[in-house]
Amino acid sequence: MPPPRQHVGMHPSSRSVLTLLLLLLALPSQQRLFAHSPDTSYARLEITPKRLELKLTHDLYTLCKITSLDDNGDRRVTREEFERHLPQIQKFFASAIELDVSGLAPGLGNPTGFLWPKDAEEGIPEKDFHSAAFLIALSFEREVDDLPEDVTLTFRVFPRLGDRHSILGKFVYLGKESEVTFNQFEPDYLFETGYEPPLSKRLWKFFKLGVEHIFFGVDHLCFLIALIVVAKVRDLLKIITSFTAAHSITLVLAALDIVRLPARLVESAVALTIVYVAIENLFPRPRPHRWALTFGFGLIHGFAFASVLEALSLPSSGLIRCLLSFNVGVEFGQLLIVLTMLPLVGFLCRGRYGQLAVRGISLALVLIGTAWFVDRVFALGWMQV
Repeated sequence: MPPPRQHVGMHPSSRSVLTLLLLLLALPSQQRLFAHSPDTSYARLEITPKRLELKLTHDLYTLCKITSLDDNGDRRVTREEFERHLPQIQKFFASAIELDVSGLAPGLGNPTGFLWPKDAEEGIPEKDFHSAAFLIALSFEREVDDLPEDVTLTFRVFPRLGDRHSILGKFVYLGKESEVTFNQFEPDYLFETGYEPPLSKRLWKFFKLGVEHIFFGVDHLCFLIALIVVAKVRDLLKIITSFTAAHSITLVLAALDIVRLPARLVESAVALTIVYVAIENLFPRPRPHRWALTFGFGLIHGFAFASVLEALSLPSSGLIRCLLSFNVGVEFGQLLIVLTMLPLVGFLCRGRYGQLAVRGISLALVLIGTAWFVDRVFALGWMQV
């Protein structure tokens, strides 16, 4: 008589896995599609010729990492509680997310409100903080003058939201969508639209950048002040011309990647040029060859000007013209500053206490330049310009 057949049963853990799979398959396809995973947020950037619209979607558990939302401690977050903390949440995202448009200054633009879940009028209970039904969307809008050539989106939210957090991103342009995932290891993404603006617009853009840089580049302003306070009008033309010629040479060489120097070395050397010229001003004597000194220092400043262009997407066509346009913008801004400051400097430095004013201004520049030098050599980051 053959032995009875042994019944082979399924292991309990295997039965659990099979049951879970059957339940997932039994769910409607739409429910499976919109399933939400913990530690996951969403970002949708729509690019148009006039504006950029960024929509950030998070569950309540993630937003609670930014700030405590449950004011009364009832383990439920109402719309009113959320609205009280909305400015703080918007401020966090504005500081932790960079939207860089064709190399211009990064920024999300203006917040345009939020979307509260329709089924959460009485509040969202703590047990549903991860629920896909209660996701909250915040929107930002940034206006642009023209369709951008490229857009870089950078997330610096992971130290606050957690190392395991990820963001499912989507770029929408001309009706087409491109998906990308952001995390702590890959926090940024460069999206190229492929659009090339007319050459005239690009030249105007680079001209404005040159003007803005000389006006907001405080270290270059200090260098100009150090030159102006002791220069006679007849000598100032030679000094400014030599400075212009010198930094034009190194600007083009560095932008074309023919000659490159480390940015930290260049920025430290720029600070030293301010210190040196200001110290010379403390000892009154004839300076017939200061134009030659200024030419040498102008070569250093040219490398610093070129570092501004590194953050831009330099065009492949019309490159030289764009560089020259940037340089013309620098010179135009520089000329405006000199013409504006000359009368003021003349009033301060050619009166009864003129020499005292020169020494006071020069000593202040020595201290500022020295502080910049120390800050840049040791990468302290205390004095950002």
